[in-house]
Amino acid sequence: MHSPPENNDHLRPILGIVFTALVVRILFLLAMPRVLDTADAIHYVETAAHLAAGDFWGYDPKIPVFYPLLGALANLFIADMEWACRSVSFIASVLTVIPVFLLARDLHGARAARVAGLIVAYWPWLADYACRVSTEATAVFLWLSALWLFTRAMRQGGWPCWLAPLAWFALTLTRAEGLFIALCTLPGALLLGWRTEPGSGKRYSLMAAVFAGLVLLNTLYVRQLTGETTANYRVGFILTEFDYVRFVQTTVQSFSDVLPVMLGPLLFLFLGVGFFQPRERTRDSRLEWVVLLFATAQWTVSLFVLSPAPRYLMTTLIVLILWSACGVVLVADQLKPHRLAPWIGRLPLTAVLLFFLLHGAITVGSEHLGRRPREPREYKDAGRWMAEHLTPGLIFTRKPQVGYYANMPSTGPAPDDTLESALARARDAGAAYFVVDERYTAAMVPGLRPLLGDEPPPPGLTRLNVVDSYPESRVVIYGLTPVGEVAPP
Repeated sequence: MHSPPENNDHLRPILGIVFTALVVRILFLLAMPRVLDTADAIHYVETAAHLAAGDFWGYDPKIPVFYPLLGALANLFIADMEWACRSVSFIASVLTVIPVFLLARDLHGARAARVAGLIVAYWPWLADYACRVSTEATAVFLWLSALWLFTRAMRQGGWPCWLAPLAWFALTLTRAEGLFIALCTLPGALLLGWRTEPGSGKRYSLMAAVFAGLVLLNTLYVRQLTGETTANYRVGFILTEFDYVRFVQTTVQSFSDVLPVMLGPLLFLFLGVGFFQPRERTRDSRLEWVVLLFATAQWTVSLFVLSPAPRYLMTTLIVLILWSACGVVLVADQLKPHRLAPWIGRLPLTAVLLFFLLHGAITVGSEHLGRRPREPREYKDAGRWMAEHLTPGLIFTRKPQVGYYANMPSTGPAPDDTLESALARARDAGAAYFVVDERYTAAMVPGLRPLLGDEPPPPGLTRLNVVDSYPESRVVIYGLTPVGEVAPP
């Protein structure tokens, strides 16, 4: 039987780490103005609005429902739905340090747990996503919590046997890959010692039965919602867009670009120490292999999204940070014997946290140094202007955020559209307004780039306003005159 961690007095350090995470995220939130930065963010807010209104059948079924459901619940206390959804990400990001601490403690001991918790509390990537309308922070919290509950349930039983399947199920309703990660519990149970840990087989059977029952109920719900019998409606759309070349490119970029950038040089160095440096504490090899199994599964399934975006690898990299934290402790122990400078043992962790603070300062500073903002604030400015000055109508634009903030429907061009074909497409759709932007349209639909200039527009378009508040973020709003009508002077 695996013995419990040597230090059960962990409430005080956890509270301290949670408070640190809270402060860091508040500073990020205050320092960086926020807008909806993706089309998915709009879908999450719209789905949350459906659920808040009691409509459980009229939302887009491709949107995983758990995050919008939490947003709808937060809307009971926060009137603005965008900020209600953002608050869910914020709380989940703060609470993520708790399962990080618990997993690191079981793997590497109490000291490594405190170091891992502090590293994740200061990690700029997770702090940034705490302030976004997105599923990432919520999925990371559920993923790590479910894994810790599962490993604890397999070895000690008790209440984690009931919470683990609930956490796995919540993850399946948050991210499309959640179901595949949950299925790794079977090999994980075998690695943890199904036959050697007394009662582990019964405990796993209980968790599997609860999880299967929840998945079955969700399958019945999805069938009523979509007419299809599936436990994972969104994954079908991901697989239909699969491309072998992009899969290989994503794999290479994930290893060569995203991994070193997100971890940084110091954590990458300490990661090697944590994996390979001998230590006095007996290693729990079974648990290490199980945690790495889930991290590898997450990395593998994320490749099918065909994007090396950091958000898809966040959970895997937090798992690697657990070993980096162990490396920090091992190096600190080797530095402590210096009698002339006893404080030198604190240098490894201090260096990591200072590096993160520098990274965060650069990220925040770039928002206030006259550069193009990281999030498309110009879309919000353009949309709000349209809402205040124009009659509602269909907007023809590459990105839907303009329509969201204008409270108007929108449609958009195809990437290979010329100016003539885009105008024809807009008229066929019945668009009243034609909006082009410098951030994305100029790159994704080059045929529309001429509309960003100050030259007279082609016949049928009337320039209504130019939003030029930020560098390299120009937005031009046109009125679109139907065929046969004369444009106003």
